[in-house]
Amino acid sequence: MSKEVLLLVDVLAKEKNLDKEIVFEALEQSLAVATKKSFDNEFPEIDVMIDRNTGKYKTIRKWTVTTDVDFYDDDKELSLSDITENKEKYGDALVGDTIEEEIDNIDLGRVSAQTARNMIAQRIKDAEREQVLQEYLSRNKGIIIGKVKRFERGNMIVDCGKIEAIVLKNQLIPREVLKPGDQVKGYIDKRNPITKSGRVLISRVNNEFLAKLFESNVPEIASGRVEIVGIARDPGFRAKVSVFTMDPRIDAKSACIGFRNQRIDSITKELSGEKIDIIDYNADVAQYTINALSPAEISGIVVDEEKKIIEVTIEDSKLGSAIGTDGINVKLASKLVGMTINLYGILEAKTKHIDERLQLIDKFANMLELDSEIGELLVDNGFTTLEEIAYVDIKELTNISDFDEDIAHELQERARNKLLSKMLSHKDEMDKLSSELTSIVKFSNDILLQLVEAGIKDINDFADLSGDELMELITIDLDTANKLILKAREVSGYFNE
Repeated sequence: MSKEVLLLVDVLAKEKNLDKEIVFEALEQSLAVATKKSFDNEFPEIDVMIDRNTGKYKTIRKWTVTTDVDFYDDDKELSLSDITENKEKYGDALVGDTIEEEIDNIDLGRVSAQTARNMIAQRIKDAEREQVLQEYLSRNKGIIIGKVKRFERGNMIVDCGKIEAIVLKNQLIPREVLKPGDQVKGYIDKRNPITKSGRVLISRVNNEFLAKLFESNVPEIASGRVEIVGIARDPGFRAKVSVFTMDPRIDAKSACIGFRNQRIDSITKELSGEKIDIIDYNADVAQYTINALSPAEISGIVVDEEKKIIEVTIEDSKLGSAIGTDGINVKLASKLVGMTINLYGILEAKTKHIDERLQLIDKFANMLELDSEIGELLVDNGFTTLEEIAYVDIKELTNISDFDEDIAHELQERARNKLLSKMLSHKDEMDKLSSELTSIVKFSNDILLQLVEAGIKDINDFADLSGDELMELITIDLDTANKLILKAREVSGYFNE
């Protein structure tokens, strides 16, 4: 078999006048494709490696280790739970590691010489296209410039000289009016630069496109003296760009705007009038949020980094402008900061704070059988849940005025007993919910109790939640909440209805 491989490579290399290495790589791809097709109802990740000297080859199946939350494709992935349950087989693999297993080689006879020839021909085309693409990338830093050639089913075809590019309908700026012959720019999607038709895929709505336009128009960014920290964008309407510099001689914001707004106006014109706010980045989340919401005047701000929620208080008369048309200002500010920003007028904020405080005092007084004065002291010192009272360091309680060790121990004892009582009364419901969610995530008993008490009894109830709703029930960030809910909807057949 090894002689057959070397003979086939030699024949194809001479026939196409190619370096043998290209033929070897094409043959490895051919064998990998044929091996994948031999799996029924599976789509595995396969690598084939041919020894260039002996012609012997081996076939490797690969899996990537993921977290239980991100686990999606069991043909190509292994979850951490899989690794834990099979320590002898997988060892101490971590998230991001690759697990490899050698499998039986497919018979070379099943891979026709014609298949290899076709792949080699495709490799030549790809190499030529890649060479042209690299020329564009080296000259234009990821931006392609061309002329609109025509439109096909809403997609825009762009003539870039040696290559043809395509801007898909969803990658065009909304409301933008372009016609054949117009000069246009776009950003190359490096993750998937070539379409099946051989055209280069470019975008006009990608955040990187906006970043590259700034790099082209602002010398301080091109030289690295000013850094773009974040971009939040609603293409064609508005964008927020945060910038930062370590050079005390440079005003990063002014550098991006330019003399008489020349630099920012040039970028806005390229983006069909998209309004761009330049924001000074600040490592302090509260100050960064204030900058992101400018020109709104902030009266108060509270940052919950654990839940990734920021509550901002604004003068009632200025609330509408701070929110922006259709909420665009606060939406972009939230994206830029990476947290959910909730805006309140001063009157609404005061009412909300008073209501929440009274509800917590009443909750502690009823559940722990306390006088309202003690509940008030707990709330005013930052306690919001029974879990915090039950498991916090005893010193946190004894530091409260009028609380000695006896009172602190008694409060913790009552809180723990109340939690235990709740868990026992909801045990069956918690076990059911835990069992149904086990393929998605493994919650602690405290979290399961919180979900059950909120009426989340099974995976369908969980799947019906929104990310914001889940954040209100348990301590979790929005991104993780959305991932868990999406996973639950897939598992429960939500999308098959």
